[in-house]
Amino acid sequence: MCAGVSIIVVNYNGIKYLDPCFNSIAELDTNSFEFVEIIMVDNLSDDGSVDFVKDKYPYIRIIQNNVNSYAKALNWGISESKGDYIAILNNDMTVEKNWLKGLVDVIKKDRLIGAVQSKILFSDGKTINSVGVEEVEDFYFRDIGFGKPDAFEAYEEEEREYITGGSVLLRRECLQSVGPFDEDFIMYMEDMDYSIRCRDKGWKIFFTPKSICYHKYHGTASSDLCDYFCSRNRFLLIGKHFPQRLSQSVKTSHFYLRNEFVSLYRSLLQAVKKLVEYNDTETSKEVLDSLKDVLIEVFGNQKAYNFFNQLEVALDLRKIKVGIYDHAFHFAGGGQKYAAKIAEILKDRYDITYIANKDISLDCYKEWFDIDISQCNLKVIKIPFFESRRRFFIDEGMVINEETNPFNIISKESINYDIFINANMLGKVEPLSSLSIFICHFPDRDKERFFSVDKYDYLITNSNYGTFWLKEKWGLETTLRLYPPVDMFNNSSQLNNKDKLILSVARFEYGGSKKQAEMVQAFGNLCQRDKKIKDDWKLILAGGSSEGNPYFDRVRQVVNTFHDADIELMTNLTNKELKDLYCKAAIFWHACGLGETNPHLVEHFGMTTVEAMQNYCVPIVIDGGGQREIVEHGISGFRFRTLDELMSYTAKIINNPKLREDLARNSHERSFLFTSDIFRDIVSQFFDDIEKELRGGEAL
Repeated sequence: MCAGVSIIVVNYNGIKYLDPCFNSIAELDTNSFEFVEIIMVDNLSDDGSVDFVKDKYPYIRIIQNNVNSYAKALNWGISESKGDYIAILNNDMTVEKNWLKGLVDVIKKDRLIGAVQSKILFSDGKTINSVGVEEVEDFYFRDIGFGKPDAFEAYEEEEREYITGGSVLLRRECLQSVGPFDEDFIMYMEDMDYSIRCRDKGWKIFFTPKSICYHKYHGTASSDLCDYFCSRNRFLLIGKHFPQRLSQSVKTSHFYLRNEFVSLYRSLLQAVKKLVEYNDTETSKEVLDSLKDVLIEVFGNQKAYNFFNQLEVALDLRKIKVGIYDHAFHFAGGGQKYAAKIAEILKDRYDITYIANKDISLDCYKEWFDIDISQCNLKVIKIPFFESRRRFFIDEGMVINEETNPFNIISKESINYDIFINANMLGKVEPLSSLSIFICHFPDRDKERFFSVDKYDYLITNSNYGTFWLKEKWGLETTLRLYPPVDMFNNSSQLNNKDKLILSVARFEYGGSKKQAEMVQAFGNLCQRDKKIKDDWKLILAGGSSEGNPYFDRVRQVVNTFHDADIELMTNLTNKELKDLYCKAAIFWHACGLGETNPHLVEHFGMTTVEAMQNYCVPIVIDGGGQREIVEHGISGFRFRTLDELMSYTAKIINNPKLREDLARNSHERSFLFTSDIFRDIVSQFFDDIEKELRGGEAL
């Protein structure tokens, strides 16, 4: 009796094909085998395939893969199999009764036969799908006999150069000699690679017409997917086995002929990795030298430069270089904290350089935000256009009719990095790095001359509000909505240990968009209406401000008109000082957007609102912008539209301590949706994916 056989079927969302496939296997003639086991390796199906097979075919062993990779699934199935022979069958196939016996009869004839392919017919039973594989043009392959009428006598049992893995029997000794399938191929042409490796090891590969199966063509994989991976894997095959042909294969690639340059670029990067992995140093140098001119011709100087930079990363020759440009790096704000938190998360992983336009120390961020980015580098690049005008703020709105873009100096710097992050919405910086990220808290300007946001690879928004307006104003889709990281928890904050204090935290912006003057007016009016509030309660407005700020002076003047009200302005506080204020405050106000019709002037998210909620402050905030994503009206706080509503909700909370406690408790619980831990997890996963792309990988 012949030794045992393992049949491996890889499945991905192929539930409609599994019944006919496994029913046909159940009808096989297996009398001459010691045992036949069936293994299904499932590639993350979400169509119920696994439960279906468990229920209907309990004797089939199921392995659940952790990625959708055909090659990895094959290797896993083979490693778990017990047979001396391993049969691989596509899930959209059905087999004749003698399918397995026909394969085994051939492989037993010669100990040097390592693999045998079946005759594969289309599901009509009359037309040939494959009786082997042949090269047709410059490392593109096709099935022998494809589309021809079936005639049993037309194709004899004979040795082949290449065979398809759709229905093939492998000898275990061959598998042990040749090694596992190359998982970099993922799917398609992994069988061409295996055919070459078999022959290189001295194994013969055969076709037999005595083993017949029927194929539902492109049943579980689309023709587009097939086209992509065949073109992509062609480069891997050449880089691995025929490196001297790599340069001349570029312009014969289907990617090149179809102007699919993104896919061409990525595939070439993967091919060069293969080249270096499987060939000696001298060969690799020769091929890279010949490839240089082709890359310049096809992609241009900049992308060719990016390619070789990216190759250094793909080959693990150095750490990834990240440049973070923040034109407002020199003063404290929510956007600066957002980007700095990303830098803090990534600082051990990458070589990070902050690019600023004004002289400043990285140590400021520890003082301002309690964020340590001292491990990063700092490069100050002053922009002559703004320096000559003695501008403290870098305002891209001033760049209107200039012949050249003043921000080109930053663009030229960006090419020095693998990943360039534009951290604070300056839309006139064109990225020249291998990969680029634009962080958009809000698309606050119209598309103007030198607009370059559409040239970035990834767009990050910090709220659903910003995501909507990114599409509405610029016609761009966000890549990732990433709520800001907020960790202002103070262990001293207690629900029932609050001062009679109303707190607002926001920058004293020159334009007055944070509405501090209006809040002073509201509190003053409350004090005039209610003597108890005047006697017992205090309003503190805290926020960053620069010397000579005219709006801050205006707010101070409004404060002076309410001399009986207890109102204090506090500027440029440290992180510890802010925490102490949150700990004491019972109520939090935020009014950015009050009376505004311009969506840019409404609070885009509201990090300070979350900071307050984390310390049991009841938020009473504007009913607009990102505040609607934070505060559930009447549950975790209140949202107002007018100053009268602000005063009414405030009085309601002051006069109802039980309501204040309930809202404070709910707001504290809701604040955990916006913590640094969640932010860190999302950022880490996002950069895992970016790094995979940077290294030439595929998303599985």
